[in-house]
Amino acid sequence: MRKHALWDFAWWGIRRGGLLLLSLMAACAPVGPLGAITVTLIVDGETRTLTTEAKTVYDVLVESGVTLGENDIVVPPENTFLSSNASIRVIRIDVQTETEQRIIPYTREVVRSTTVDLGETRLIQAGVNGIEEIIYAITLEDGVEVERRMIQRTILQEAVNEVMLIGAREEVVALPIPGTLAYLSAQNAWAMRNTTGNRRRLTSSGDLDGRVFDLSPDGTWLLFTRHAVTETDVLNTLWMVDTVTANAEPVRLNVDNVLWAAWDPSGEQIAFSTAAVQDTQPGWEAANDLYIARPRASDGVLVGRRQVLEPTAGGTYGWWGTTFAWAPPGASTESRMLAYARADEVGVVRVSDGATLPLLTFPPYRTYAAWVWTPTVAWSPDAAFIVTLAHGPAPAGEMPEDSPVFDLYVLGVAEVAQGYRSVLTGTLAAELASEVGMWSTPSFSVDGGRIFFGRARIPYNSNTSDYDLYVMDRDGSSRQPFFVTESHEPGLEYPTVAWDPAGEQAVVIFQGDMYLVTGDGQRRRLTEDGSVTQVRWTGAATAAEGD
Repeated sequence: MRKHALWDFAWWGIRRGGLLLLSLMAACAPVGPLGAITVTLIVDGETRTLTTEAKTVYDVLVESGVTLGENDIVVPPENTFLSSNASIRVIRIDVQTETEQRIIPYTREVVRSTTVDLGETRLIQAGVNGIEEIIYAITLEDGVEVERRMIQRTILQEAVNEVMLIGAREEVVALPIPGTLAYLSAQNAWAMRNTTGNRRRLTSSGDLDGRVFDLSPDGTWLLFTRHAVTETDVLNTLWMVDTVTANAEPVRLNVDNVLWAAWDPSGEQIAFSTAAVQDTQPGWEAANDLYIARPRASDGVLVGRRQVLEPTAGGTYGWWGTTFAWAPPGASTESRMLAYARADEVGVVRVSDGATLPLLTFPPYRTYAAWVWTPTVAWSPDAAFIVTLAHGPAPAGEMPEDSPVFDLYVLGVAEVAQGYRSVLTGTLAAELASEVGMWSTPSFSVDGGRIFFGRARIPYNSNTSDYDLYVMDRDGSSRQPFFVTESHEPGLEYPTVAWDPAGEQAVVIFQGDMYLVTGDGQRRRLTEDGSVTQVRWTGAATAAEGD
């Protein structure tokens, strides 16, 4: 045991001394720097092999005198620690701009116009090419384009489209019609009977104000108002004229300052509402009253004149006035009634005792001008429903009076027994179409199964918007276009429909002329006045006595 211990100690001394000797010899040997490695550097099209003690890519670039540009890329990144045989690449990035001009070719536009005869074509605007300037940012990597990006586009000259007009105006031809068709054109009244070719001028004074324009149910008398040009303190005058007798002289009725008037369903009486003349705009203040009377054709006396409604303030903006509509004889009511519409309310009034029933109320529309919006009211043939408009809720938090929304409603009304008397009652108030526009003027078809209404092309600016005419079932379903023009063509200004007595065809006013529209949507042009603003169609066919 002792010999082995001495031997182990001797061996440990020899080993320790040898390692020490080797360390001293290594320190004095003439070899390369301690920790030197070999790397490859690729830059500016050259490949270099370097022996370096650099620790990072950045250190190698500094040793090699490589200067980096602002956009240059180093692979691997500059803060990368090196290992032997590493490869470093410097990619030179250069960003340049380039300007280019291009031609913008004009396009060809075809416009159908009802102001030009069918089949005729006209070049109304020659096409001109435009010019645009485009600036590109071009990225080069080591002199090679790798990206081209548009950074600016400037129109130096706008292209002008070529516009070719193609005529779509149909030739005016005589068509057979039932009943009497009366219309207002250039502030004169005209009538057609039996055929559209049988056209007669009813007035020639050119002073009809259009406030009242109503044809009796049998089509034989036209009720209208005239401007009171030569009379002071008179807003207008009320007249009637025979539509059957040739060259009949209009008869002035003994009432002035009329805001609304219409024949009753029997054609024997009229109802009317009056106003007082004012020096300030709009020139009158409505009484919001209601009278009925029988006009005598021989001298214009209103026989049996009776007041149904006493003058009232007429609600908000009542100074503008109330409009009415006679109810047709129907199963839902025994008494004669009228629907009424104000700036904030729609309801009914009974003729016998003046009893009124509001059916729908809404915030009035603030026009910021000297005019007031009031809805139209129209009855179903059975006198059970009224179709009208309501000023709807504001869509974007506006004040209620500033809302641009106008919705279409149907209102139910009936007369029910209550003890020894009958009372009016509302049976329904339902919205059938939303955002149709303030001039939608809905109405029922002759059979009562459909509702016709205008829809504004710009619903939130419906005061000045064009309209298209649609039809739907009386419950609001099956909505279809009835008179719709191309998007680039004007629409209807005031989308009213005048049905023939049989309900098989209707007249629509488009661009100042009347068009006859059949149930299948076919339309024929009836006039070329360019100034028609109102039309009424009633009665059975009656032979004319001459032109």
